[in-house]
Amino acid sequence: MKDFESLLKEKMDWKELLQDIEKPGRYTGGEWNEIKKDPSKAKAKVALVFPDLYEVGMSYLGQKILYFILNEQPFLMAERVFAPWIDFEKKLRAFHLPLFSLENKIPLFQFDILGFSLLYELNYSNILTILDLSRIPIFSSERDLDYPLVIAGGPAAFNPEPMADIFDLLLIGDGEEAFMEIVEKFISLKKEVRDKSLILRELSKIEGVYVPSLYTPYQGPKSFLLAEKPLEGVPAKIEKRIHFPFHQAPFPEKIIVPNIKVIFDRVAVEVARGCVHKCRFCQASSIYFPPRVKSPSFVVKKMLAAVRSTGYENASLAALSLSDYPYFTELVEALMERLSREKVSLSLSSLRPGGLTSDIPKNIIKVRKTGFTLAPEAGTERLRLVINKKMDDDDVLKAAEHAFSNGWKLLKLYFMIGLPTERDDDLDGIARLVQEVVRVGYKTLKFPPQINLSIPAFIPKPHTPFQWLRMEDEEILREKYRFLKSSLKRYPFVKFKKHPLKNSILEAIFSRGDRRLSQVLSESWKRGARFDSWSDCFNFGIWEEAFKQKNIDYKLYLGALEKDAVLPWDHVQTGIKKTHLLEELAKALKEEASLSCLENKCALCQGCTFSSLIEREFREKIEISDDYSPFGKKTEKTLRYRAFYSKEEEARWVSHMDLINIIQRAFRRASIPLLHSEGFHPKMIISYLPALPLGMEGKSEVLEFKSDYLFSEKDFIERINDFLPKGIKFSALKRMESFKPALNEEIKSLVYSVDLECPQIKRAVEKVASEKEICSTNSFRMAEELVHDFFARNPDDLLERIIVDEEKKKLFLYLKHFPQKGVSPQKIVKNIFRVESPALAMAREEILFATSI
Repeated sequence: MKDFESLLKEKMDWKELLQDIEKPGRYTGGEWNEIKKDPSKAKAKVALVFPDLYEVGMSYLGQKILYFILNEQPFLMAERVFAPWIDFEKKLRAFHLPLFSLENKIPLFQFDILGFSLLYELNYSNILTILDLSRIPIFSSERDLDYPLVIAGGPAAFNPEPMADIFDLLLIGDGEEAFMEIVEKFISLKKEVRDKSLILRELSKIEGVYVPSLYTPYQGPKSFLLAEKPLEGVPAKIEKRIHFPFHQAPFPEKIIVPNIKVIFDRVAVEVARGCVHKCRFCQASSIYFPPRVKSPSFVVKKMLAAVRSTGYENASLAALSLSDYPYFTELVEALMERLSREKVSLSLSSLRPGGLTSDIPKNIIKVRKTGFTLAPEAGTERLRLVINKKMDDDDVLKAAEHAFSNGWKLLKLYFMIGLPTERDDDLDGIARLVQEVVRVGYKTLKFPPQINLSIPAFIPKPHTPFQWLRMEDEEILREKYRFLKSSLKRYPFVKFKKHPLKNSILEAIFSRGDRRLSQVLSESWKRGARFDSWSDCFNFGIWEEAFKQKNIDYKLYLGALEKDAVLPWDHVQTGIKKTHLLEELAKALKEEASLSCLENKCALCQGCTFSSLIEREFREKIEISDDYSPFGKKTEKTLRYRAFYSKEEEARWVSHMDLINIIQRAFRRASIPLLHSEGFHPKMIISYLPALPLGMEGKSEVLEFKSDYLFSEKDFIERINDFLPKGIKFSALKRMESFKPALNEEIKSLVYSVDLECPQIKRAVEKVASEKEICSTNSFRMAEELVHDFFARNPDDLLERIIVDEEKKKLFLYLKHFPQKGVSPQKIVKNIFRVESPALAMAREEILFATSI
């Protein structure tokens, strides 16, 4: 089979493929810390597939961990794949090219295993797009061993039935050890066995592995939903995999640094998995049960190493309930003591208001203010008893006061509507609590704070005490939204995050769905369903038509379920007993709270099968070794430098703002200290040239920075180039006297080139020359005449001169530089030759200064 590069060369030019594509950097690869192996030396090739955009998938911690674990093995090769945006899907289809991996550009049909991450039900249609683009049949029954093994894992796999006909197997639970077991066993089996069904039966013996084809759907009594019955010799229940001990679970230090901005553009280190609390709406507390923590010394070591290997300016700690981490305050203090020296900020998510002490904001603020999210979930203490969210209004207000008194001007508040037993006074409570937070902010800040409100609709998720309850009717939920917006309309600084109800309805259908839904999914995808989690793509009408086509009433999936019915996900075991979930539901309806796992005794609770794994005592002292050493020689004065570099090849697809991030992170990775701005958001002080258009190369770019360290040109160039991704390379460093003009004031001219051999330009030149009846067989003469003719009719005071160089086969434009006046060389070329998107045929060749440097 041909690799992607061969297919591409036969079909088209790489530049043509990415031309007119939104954010082509999604598809180029070549990022810092990318692992690129020789495919011919791998016993198995694994594609780690995330069924959403690159910006979303590159923020997912799970893929980072698996990428690290698999690539640590010399006999394995793991590469990344993300769902292509609609424009790139169309390009691939138009040119009959398969979807490919980022590292080696290998078509997906050439991999041995495709491992999908299932985080969110609204990504399911993208899975079908990925398979279809990869020339792989969508349904498992249509794939033999000539195709990759298609597997999945992640939180959404805990109800695998809506996708059961698509995947060969699903991994339930933690993947750190189990994924490797699956890969190794598949490699050995495939050498000897050519029957896919036999291989799948053997793989089903691995703990945590669910093979849907080995189970038969049936409709039990008291339920509309299909349940599953195992074939003979197959486990009736799938026990989830648990990674234990978790104290020093594998975690990568060399995290891939994207070349473009992603959703969570930072180092995130997991400090705990699971949650000690028993919030009754929360599926995550069940599927990640039991709660486990990492060693604080391990966390500090990994965080500092990851920050330095990536150059990120932001870091965060990840956990379901971060403030319950037993070393929380000490950990934040230890990290900030070191991160603040390197101007790296720390952000904290998933804070319970009671865990936000006054010391936490004081430590974080040492570098810059990052976001705080407080999650009361419900508007009254009564309803919080129902959902077992232990906090009162005072906890929320005290946490808000701590943040505001340390200078925070923005808080994020998270509530839900449609919770079980919710009443009008609970909605009033949301409005009142928001108003009280505003009052506290105004009193502390002396002006209104910014409040971002996230209020999604409650969805009764599988494996929770509320799984048997119905979802609130759509119209009632809409009325509740209208009420809250009306109640807070006099507060323009309170912003509501959009949560479209139709999206929530579809999520609820698939989260509680059965095996019939795979046919609905297939039908919806054929009708055009793509990126259903994105509001500009989502069309619920497509799904309604698909349900009608399959003669299924989707509202049945939203209704109440009988408590003694067999449910589609009952064969998947989280470790929380079903009897315990029923007990918790009864207590919820009585408005009774339950103790957390740290407060209760296992002998009294007996609600799980993993009580022996729950940690209750913590005694470790944080130990830190820090070997950070800045590059260069410290001086007593501030030095000014001008550095020259090129931006070519893959880097041409990087925007100006992304280029700034790449360069600044390279300085951090190289430990090259630069001066930073003052204030709450310190930034590196660097001056750049005017932005290059996306797709245009820069042959001799310039930037200027200051440092109180002395660097020799040779040492600096060698050092910084060791820490840059492919396509960006520094070539010179000059010390500048303080009296010299600023970079953009000293530039006299910018020199741009146009590749006259580029097929796109050649065709355009010949077409326009023919229309103007220019009699010449020499395309360079034609181009020269067109240029002079254009400027004779359209004089431009920015243009100094034009040169057509036949030897170099390029047109050179010399444009005057005015710092306050933007120059668009690509627009000039577009107007001369009447060609769209000429930036791909252009380069900024040279910078001419008014005085010698």
